[in-house]
Amino acid sequence: MEDRAECLLGRRELEQQAGSHQLAPLQKHFLGSVVLTPVVNAFGRVKAYEVIDGQQRTTTLHLLMLAFRHVSGAHPELEGVARMLDGMIRNPGPYNVESDYHKVWPTKAGREEIAFLDAAPSIEAVCSEFPVQSGRRRLERPLMVLAYLYLHRAIEGFLRGVSSGDPEYAEIDRSVSDALIHSVRRESLPCRPGEGDPVRSERAECLFMALQDAVQVMTLTLEGDDDPQVIFETLNARGEPLLASDLIRNFIFLDAARRQLPVDKLYSQHWQDFDEQVDSRNKVTANRYWREKERQGRITYPRIDLFFYHLTVLRRREETKVSHVFQGFKEWWQREMRDLDGELARIVRAAEYFRQLLSPDGSGAIAEFGRLIKVLDVSTLTPVYLFLRERYSDDDPDLEAALGALASYVVRRAVCGYTTKNYNRIFLRLLELMQAGEEPAKVLSGYLKGLGGHSQVWPTDAEFREAWMHRPVYVELRPARTAAILRALEVASRGAKHEPQPVPSIEQLSVEHVLPQGWAWSGHYPLPEESEATATRNRLLHTFGNLTLLTKSLNSAVSNGPFADVEGDDGMRKDGKRTMICRYSLLSMNSYFQALKSDVWGEMQMVERSETLLAQALEVWSRD
Repeated sequence: MEDRAECLLGRRELEQQAGSHQLAPLQKHFLGSVVLTPVVNAFGRVKAYEVIDGQQRTTTLHLLMLAFRHVSGAHPELEGVARMLDGMIRNPGPYNVESDYHKVWPTKAGREEIAFLDAAPSIEAVCSEFPVQSGRRRLERPLMVLAYLYLHRAIEGFLRGVSSGDPEYAEIDRSVSDALIHSVRRESLPCRPGEGDPVRSERAECLFMALQDAVQVMTLTLEGDDDPQVIFETLNARGEPLLASDLIRNFIFLDAARRQLPVDKLYSQHWQDFDEQVDSRNKVTANRYWREKERQGRITYPRIDLFFYHLTVLRRREETKVSHVFQGFKEWWQREMRDLDGELARIVRAAEYFRQLLSPDGSGAIAEFGRLIKVLDVSTLTPVYLFLRERYSDDDPDLEAALGALASYVVRRAVCGYTTKNYNRIFLRLLELMQAGEEPAKVLSGYLKGLGGHSQVWPTDAEFREAWMHRPVYVELRPARTAAILRALEVASRGAKHEPQPVPSIEQLSVEHVLPQGWAWSGHYPLPEESEATATRNRLLHTFGNLTLLTKSLNSAVSNGPFADVEGDDGMRKDGKRTMICRYSLLSMNSYFQALKSDVWGEMQMVERSETLLAQALEVWSRD
């Protein structure tokens, strides 16, 4: 802005010498784009628009003009400039609602600040209202106030002939802008660049002309059926992606403002924790948890957008694309008049349920369900999970039964190698049936049992047994998912024994082949004298019967060493793989090897252990 104003000052001098017709048009500064959607009007209200994209840009421009108006109003020689700025910062009225006089009005936090700044009689009054210190305690001024103070002093300095990029002092390498930034944060009354020099009316006039004629803003006003989320992402394909949750937040609190509800109270009670958190130093910072990205399928999304995606599917009971979450949520919201306080409370509760699924803590059934589902990557059942959490209390046996049936369905299908491509349709239909029924847990179990065909069937015990005994899951199901299934068996076995030590997380466990993958060259695992011995062994190598979990990986020499203890060349006893597995793992599943009477590990032993694990699996993931 200063640059355009300086150019206008230079042009004035040139016009006096050469005439304006000989000068090239002044190049304008493109400030960016603003995406607006019209707000439904009412009698006695200002014609209003919701800013979908460009809130910061719009607010900063308003603060700039507001500060310019206040600076001009403090100097009688700039009275004409001040009057012209009045129409740029305030709607003329009359209106039935006082806030309609404001050109820019936040939908939530920031209203008190903008209202005070609009009416502030002086910069001293602003600094008094928002001090930097109370006794010995330092205070943080709101960002909106900091911006206003900076712009006020920068404009005042410009009118006195000082640009923000000028050095503060000739002998130090710090600009006026740097000094101002420090001053508005640290000093009760910010420093005044050019103090003592007179303000120059020609500089004020050129700054006004720069604002009026040398700044471009592209404005896009949406129609009622346009999807702002898609339009924003198209316009900003190379910039920061718009969060659907930002649109949803603005939409909800705009609705609250239209109904003249206590927006700030609703925001602080229900939404603020999505945006802010208190850190270890007791300072308020952005809540990074909800902005962190999680993978869903092959793409990653911010957690908060994933939450609202699944919540929108739950509420609408219709398939929704992640890129159209806002439009879907808005369509559902507008089906009827919503109890805003109640709906926001429901959102907060559902968000906590979602967080427990995404970031499980503790060792209860809900947490273990979350750990298993996350590794199996079956996020499509999340709306069903949210429905169950809203319907049942945490300790309700029906909730545990329903989550158990869901886990059984996806685990059995994963072990059998069946597709997940129809899960969206399957779980949407399940949602419809549960919401229509009186006993959702029974509806869920009955529905899953009634599904048929490999694309959706809940595998029978016979199908599950066949895959469990023979499928090379380590290769085809992948190590992490294999580990998650084995870990779930460990959790179930400990639950029965009430062991105090928690089961390590999946990240702390590694899958170990009891018969080494390099058995052929290790020399410690001879083949039986059968024609198909090699093929049989290789078929069993990656099955559950040959896989276990360790809390500490074995080194290569032990991992590929003999199964039983042996006597070394020095006559000393050397621990074999069985001993080391038991030593480096406190998992109850490895007590199997302590009780094993055979010193040999081969085909028969792998099959027997598969049978043992299968018996547990059939109990943990039953179809009853």
